[in-house]
Amino acid sequence: MVCVFSMVAALLAFAPSADAAQITITGVHNLPTTGSPGPLGVGQASQQSFSLGSGNDFVSGTVRFSNTASDTQQCLELTLTNFVFSASGTGNREISISVVQDFLLGGDVIGAGTASHQMNGFVNFGAAGQLATGYTDSTHESTQLPRVAFNPGSVLSSGPGTPIINRGQGDTTPITISGMYRMATTYVFTVNAAGSVVSVHFPDSIVDNACLVLVPVQHVTLGALATMGFVFYRGRRAKQLSI
Repeated sequence: MVCVFSMVAALLAFAPSADAAQITITGVHNLPTTGSPGPLGVGQASQQSFSLGSGNDFVSGTVRFSNTASDTQQCLELTLTNFVFSASGTGNREISISVVQDFLLGGDVIGAGTASHQMNGFVNFGAAGQLATGYTDSTHESTQLPRVAFNPGSVLSSGPGTPIINRGQGDTTPITISGMYRMATTYVFTVNAAGSVVSVHFPDSIVDNACLVLVPVQHVTLGALATMGFVFYRGRRAKQLSI
């Protein structure tokens, strides 16, 4: 998924923090707020992993974040990947993961754009009558993106199987940039093993991704600044969830 847009903003003149990505986990597993939002400097990338629980009842994953740029383009990404939420026994089990990341912007750019997010993974059902449902809410700057969800109707499994999750928000959402780009995302999952074991997997990630086209102000006329805006967007086509 690639979003490309232009905007006008001043280059922020402070150094990036080495400690980036603020993560909080609540629910059947808990991780007090750790890390900080950053900001993540241009040309930096890192990751933070977590693992809570044991046996068939655990959650684990990796939060990755990157801020890359060339002479003309800057790309920002926040990803939850290598993720597994597994539960056994009976009754609903829920987990909520909150991640916040700030990104420094490099160069002078024009002030509006678009953003989007998506989910790619699968559920491992071990028996009939099991539940797996989830959603992600993401805010880019001050704009809430459409919720992306799988199995929002809480349909129960009909037997063992591995249905695929491949969901996207569809059309991109216009974003107004304030000078430093913030992504704040919450991932919520609910499972019920119905006396067996059930697990949700995102090996291919839940992704928030945006790319900016850098336009030096000294090379753009005032008339051009008044007319330049969204350049183009090319994204993966959202596919229907099979559960």
